[in-house]
Amino acid sequence: MFREIIAALSARDERIQERVYVHYWGYLMGVSTRYFKDRNVAREVVNDSFIKAFKTMYDFKHNGDLLDFQKTFKSWLSTITVRTALDKIRANKSALTFVEEYDDVHVGHVDVEQKLFAEDILKLMNELPELHRAVFNLYEIEGFSHEEIGSMLTIPVSSSRTYLTRAKQKLRELYKKSIKITDGTV
Repeated sequence: MFREIIAALSARDERIQERVYVHYWGYLMGVSTRYFKDRNVAREVVNDSFIKAFKTMYDFKHNGDLLDFQKTFKSWLSTITVRTALDKIRANKSALTFVEEYDDVHVGHVDVEQKLFAEDILKLMNELPELHRAVFNLYEIEGFSHEEIGSMLTIPVSSSRTYLTRAKQKLRELYKKSIKITDGTV
């Protein structure tokens, strides 16, 4: 499969687009749903990401190593999807309000049981406000700094920190609530 993609990219063969779309759609949908709970919006972001990728993928550079290509091409598509999601969030940001940094936030610790699966975490994250979820994803999952997040979302660095803190607090509350529900101790 990947040798076929590499050969098609080198030959600038547009027929490879469908194979790339089918192969990576699920992965990119997973990336997009970390930012949007509305699956239609997530789908729109994925499709927009593929449109952007297809415009430039024939110029994608790699060192010829098949394993390296797999990793870097997937990462490249993921980056496009994250940036497309952020563009969508920024476009909707006019409805969002900024928060001021505050120092009296207490961040407690919750031990996560091993039975908490990725889809459970996604369900909890879907309960977060859009901007909180975006900051959480960018910081905790994508590994960006607060300065980078502030720049990407055009928000103050202090707001990035506050949104992250509030996202973590809300996730803790939701996690505790979900444990009570599943244990039958409501």
